Amino acid sequence: MVKKIEISRQKLFDGEEECLPTIFEIENQRISLAEFYNNPLRNLKKEIDGESFESMVEGSKFSLSNRFIEKYTSENGLEVYYFKSDDMIYLFSYGEYQPGRYLLFLEGIWHYST
Repeated sequence: MVKKIEISRQKLFDGEEECLPTIFEIENQRISLAEFYNNPLRNLKKEIDGESFESMVEGSKFSLSNRFIEKYTSENGLEVYYFKSDDMIYLFSYGEYQPGRYLLFLEGIWHYST
C-alpha cells in the first residue's frame, strides 16, 4: 500500500551541464543523481506490489511513452526514476529537455508499507 506525501512538484536543476555531482537535500534525505539514475520507474515493479505501482503512476499522472521498454515520462516528457530509502519512495524526472539543457524535478514522495 502506498500513500502520497503532499508536496508540490519541485524543479531541482535547470542547467547546461549534467548535475551528476550535485547533492540534493529533500525532507532530511541527501540524494544525488548517481543514486537513482540507474533506477528507471519500471524497475520499481520488482520491489513493490502491482496495485501500489499503478497507484503511484496514476497519482503522479505519468505516461507510458514506450511499451516495448516500458518508459514512463512526466508532463515535460522527461523519463521518471526512483530512489527508495526504507519505506519512502522518491520519484524524479530527469533528462535533456532541449539540446544542452538538462532538467531535474522532484515529482513526488510516497510512503510504502507492506
